[in-house]
Amino acid sequence: MTRFFIGSWLILSISGFSFAAAEKLEENAVQSKNLGKVLGVIDLRPTVAFKGQDSFRFENSMDVGYRFNPSSRLIYHQDFWTNLYNSVLVGGNDGLGLQIHDGYFDWLAENIFENADKSLSISYDARVYVPTFTPRRDAGMVTAIRNYLIVGKKLNETFSLVFVETPILHVYDRAVHEGRANPLAENRMTFEVDINLTSKLALSLPVIWSAMKMRAAEGVSGSGSTDSFIWVNPELSYSVNDNLTMGLGYYDTSSLIKADFSSFQIFEGLEDAVVQMFLRASL
Repeated sequence: MTRFFIGSWLILSISGFSFAAAEKLEENAVQSKNLGKVLGVIDLRPTVAFKGQDSFRFENSMDVGYRFNPSSRLIYHQDFWTNLYNSVLVGGNDGLGLQIHDGYFDWLAENIFENADKSLSISYDARVYVPTFTPRRDAGMVTAIRNYLIVGKKLNETFSLVFVETPILHVYDRAVHEGRANPLAENRMTFEVDINLTSKLALSLPVIWSAMKMRAAEGVSGSGSTDSFIWVNPELSYSVNDNLTMGLGYYDTSSLIKADFSSFQIFEGLEDAVVQMFLRASL
């Protein structure tokens, strides 16, 4: 699998569910003290991409939805990017280059299990993607279905651990696009450490491992292969108030390990960096 192909799927996961870093903060933003409430979130991310991408862009998103009770809510999430300088995503020009990226419906059931002292919890998150991103739609994408089992363990007031198991089904109307096999199924595991530095300042440190099974098609690149991808997505966030969060984020677009799991390539992976500032506002 080429770096470009892997990178495109990485972006899906980052805007989709790199759980801990981006997702967990999103959840904090949409929580409401009032039940039965319409939810709305806008997340603005000026982004600098290094090494071979040389671009300055916005990776933005919006959520709209409804909270039914303290532990259940349904939202629709949509990513949209705009170019600011020389983004390869829009052919290297300096135009605005608005692109609609991934969209999905997201139903979250929080704390379906919680122990007596509330130090251990299990939550469930289901997502159904819609083909709003043109390159994937052109490749034949119909949908992607993700199921997240989220286990959280609070060690003390400062440190918490999170583990996420995510089986994914990729639904396409064809096995091959432009000489490459389309994905069939995927499994992701996220290991995360959360640190409350102060009452308002938090650091999340997730490591995500993806194993993707490609469709079988005779004579095409990647046919039937299973490719591994490991990346990190740390974020430092500051809660200004209940409705406003700001911070810094990072993710790598090259895997920290070779696709066949034969060896690590940590420094090369970390060098393919994307650095962001973000401002998240909610209703």
